[in-house]
Amino acid sequence: MRTSRWWIAVIGMVLATSAWGQTFGKVVALGGASADLALDEPRGLLYVANFTANRVDVVSAQTGELTRSINVASQPSSLSLSPDGRYLVVGHYGNFTAPNTPRNALTVIELDSRAKQTFSLADPPFGVAFGIDGQALVLTSTQFILFDPELGTMRVLDTVAGVTAKTLPQPPANYPTEIVGASIQASGDGLVIHGVTDTILFTYDVSSRTVSSGGYVAVPPLGPRAISVSRDGSYYAAGWAVFDRVSVTNQFGNPRGLLNIGSHAIDSDRGIIYAEVPEATATTGTGTGSGNSNNTPDTTLPSPVMTIVDADNLAVREKIKLPEHLAGKGILSSDGSTMYALSQSGVMILPVGNLAGSPRVVAAQPDLVFRNSFCSQGVITKELTIVDPSGGQTDFSLSTTSSGISISPSRGKTPMTVKVAIDPSAFQNQRGTLTATINVKSATAVNIPSSVRLLVNLQDPDQRGTFQNVPGKLVDILADPFRNRFFILRQDTNQVLVFDGSNYTQIATLRTGNTPTSMALTFDRKLLLVGNDNSQYANVYDLETLEQQAPIRFPFGHYPRTIAASANAILSATRVAGPKNTIDRIDLFSRTATELPTLGVYDNNIALNTALVASANGSSIMAAMSDGNVLLYNANSDAFTVSRQDFTALSGAFAASSFNQFVIGTTLFNASLVPVAEFDTAVGSSSGFVFIDQTGYRTGAADSSSPGVIQRVDLSSGMGRNSTRMVEAPILGSTDAVFTRTLATLPDRSALVNLSTSGFTILAWNYDAATAIPQIDRVVNAADKTSAVAPGGLVIVQGSNLSPTNLATKEIPLPTALGESCLTVNGLAVPMLMVSPSQINAQLPFQAEGNVTMVLRTPGGVSDNYNLTVLPTAPSVFRTTLAADYEVPTVVRSSNGEVVTPSNPIRSNDELVIYLTGMGVTNPEIPAGTPAPADAPVVLTDPSVTINGYRLPVITSQLVSGQVGVYEIKVTVPFKVPKGMNQTMQIQQGGYSSSVNVRVID
Repeated sequence: MRTSRWWIAVIGMVLATSAWGQTFGKVVALGGASADLALDEPRGLLYVANFTANRVDVVSAQTGELTRSINVASQPSSLSLSPDGRYLVVGHYGNFTAPNTPRNALTVIELDSRAKQTFSLADPPFGVAFGIDGQALVLTSTQFILFDPELGTMRVLDTVAGVTAKTLPQPPANYPTEIVGASIQASGDGLVIHGVTDTILFTYDVSSRTVSSGGYVAVPPLGPRAISVSRDGSYYAAGWAVFDRVSVTNQFGNPRGLLNIGSHAIDSDRGIIYAEVPEATATTGTGTGSGNSNNTPDTTLPSPVMTIVDADNLAVREKIKLPEHLAGKGILSSDGSTMYALSQSGVMILPVGNLAGSPRVVAAQPDLVFRNSFCSQGVITKELTIVDPSGGQTDFSLSTTSSGISISPSRGKTPMTVKVAIDPSAFQNQRGTLTATINVKSATAVNIPSSVRLLVNLQDPDQRGTFQNVPGKLVDILADPFRNRFFILRQDTNQVLVFDGSNYTQIATLRTGNTPTSMALTFDRKLLLVGNDNSQYANVYDLETLEQQAPIRFPFGHYPRTIAASANAILSATRVAGPKNTIDRIDLFSRTATELPTLGVYDNNIALNTALVASANGSSIMAAMSDGNVLLYNANSDAFTVSRQDFTALSGAFAASSFNQFVIGTTLFNASLVPVAEFDTAVGSSSGFVFIDQTGYRTGAADSSSPGVIQRVDLSSGMGRNSTRMVEAPILGSTDAVFTRTLATLPDRSALVNLSTSGFTILAWNYDAATAIPQIDRVVNAADKTSAVAPGGLVIVQGSNLSPTNLATKEIPLPTALGESCLTVNGLAVPMLMVSPSQINAQLPFQAEGNVTMVLRTPGGVSDNYNLTVLPTAPSVFRTTLAADYEVPTVVRSSNGEVVTPSNPIRSNDELVIYLTGMGVTNPEIPAGTPAPADAPVVLTDPSVTINGYRLPVITSQLVSGQVGVYEIKVTVPFKVPKGMNQTMQIQQGGYSSSVNVRVID
């Protein structure tokens, strides 16, 4: 039958103890060199082709015991089990040269009778795999052969071109995967067979008995030389890349390319891949598809680690320590509970289904943020929780190399909460955010725990902005001009984080391809596009629904790094696994991209580090390159009209205006991309730039630990003005990503948002304007809005000029500096939940009692003293809003979990939960700003609850677990309680009381 060909462009159970602690998996040493394996589940056996020992080793799939060995012809290199379990077909790679005689063959073993029959082959077999039809596909160096094990007949399906078989003998320390250089596997349903050699990839359709094959070149080599296939055959992993029926979808970043080290297995049901694909020692940043530009693989080996990744984009879920390196094909049991893989000693059995019950150590918080403001100058302490997801008690140790940081205790068993403290005096000369690391280790955990990032911020009153913590590696920011949203690209988890521009809260998470690098909006502002450095497609999302649409496919070997959309064309600067990188044009209708033959009169050959940006009016797209070249695409003429090189290197921010002006780094360019002005050095290294009308804003920093600087730019002269220090540094470029886009303006022009060291920094629109002195007018409790307040209670501070911006926080413990504002009571810093120009929501310290003085500090100055009385107790019931003008007391009936209303009245024998604030000090006492623990502290002063004077028995009165400053009283309702529509429920505590009206019926 005819074979359709496509040519790919160069593309880029058991625990054991080892030298590096507890590991996962059982090694079965077989003595020899394992080349292939097959699982016989009905018999509970694993067959392993022992290439150098001339046998098939039979291993118990349950215990790992070597039960017997089947002697076969020399050099068994591949094998496959027929779907009915009757035959085991073994391929023999006996490609000997004179004076030896070639011994290429197939052996058929009838497993019940143990009868064997050997068939000679003219050429060396690379692999064998059965389809669901009971016929075995055999790949030799010259042919695709269909073999019938029952009849012993062979049928040539097609010839093979461009494949060279290594001859025997080979030098010492060469392994079967290197000598044979091929791997073949069938899908779980037996309808598709995929295979890989040194030079071709192929797919065999069992139903039509047709082969589609294509030549490829991969740099580094496409290792490990193993293939794993999804259950339905729709995608497969070969070496360091994942393919579907069309092209490469994703690839593991920066692989070493070793053929004999590593393996993988696809779990289609769970949507994950178990993989060991060793990384190279360093990322070179060259355009090879791998980060390793040398065709000679990096042979130095790291410790053996299996990575569990998402099958759709290779996002890492977990890293597991192995007792030794995997070394070839891996397969899963049909229920996905066990992985079997070739390894250095023979074969490894990994009970992946039991991994959830294995000892592991995880830090519950990826980041700890320490904010030291002019309100709080003492030692700052945060809590870090270390857990074992399996629920076990697993040992761990914590360490840091940074001075001024203490951890207590620094070792223990999970689950445990430790205290991490920083002494600001150790950082007295530091301003901005210093990054430190806590290393998490365990001798008995099988995983490699992620470290914890410590962010220590120290600021002066003149530093503007407030930062919000977003963990991870953030690489791009983009605002939606129509919907008051902004998007942040988180590269380490392959995600777009979507934030509401009105309150800066995250509202959605979008999944991307592997290693996302940039975002763009289509000119009609209907779609969001995301380019990926390790996927040969761009993601597409509907901006109205935030739903993912069909992706844009790029040519083989093309990886879209940056994308820009004009009114006419959508272009992508692509990393190409080949001699040159190119600009491709995207067709949204067909969802494909095509390499442009030329860039007008210029060659289509760009630098790897190339950034594209479109003007807001859609008239042009500028390309900035790290080698100093610049290009300009004109949408009206649909051509590249400018190409210049006035610099030997370019880096930093990049932006395009609607008035034919462009910025790259510290240079302003005119409509012809001629440099017309150099900005001053006040901001340090360039990070972000935005054009707003005919004004510019730029940010930068001396380094990532210093305060950032934002500056307005007069575009007529290029002169900067009003250089203002920021609370922390914006994100700066790196060797592999020299261009940075870190600054965005919200469409309502309420604020500027800057990617920064800790996440993102919010700057008020008039951040550099003279700020009025804050004024406190009134303080009330947050429950019923009356003036009665108590220690530990939630309060609302009302006034004017209380903060330059609107900001709510989810940070726990609550910060004592928020939105450039900090509040004190008798000198004690007050934890805050929300700040705005006219209101602050906060929690009073538990030590505050009696006549106290409240003071607010902002960039505008220090408020006058506000004197208030903090009562020992001031129980106040929260209100629940049921309609725009209708609210009821937050008294909940336990029987249905709903608040008491006239239509849901209190009934005799009900249990009620009353939610309040202002119940004062607890036992034990917890720090203000900290959520109550699961074993919630009880109040020191017992309350009484009555309805029209009739006492309700109190079950408990305590803080609400997981909440800050919220208390609850649980009571029961006796039958004799007075009935009626508006009955007075009174809560009295220590001589102070509050009342609400409720309906009570029989």
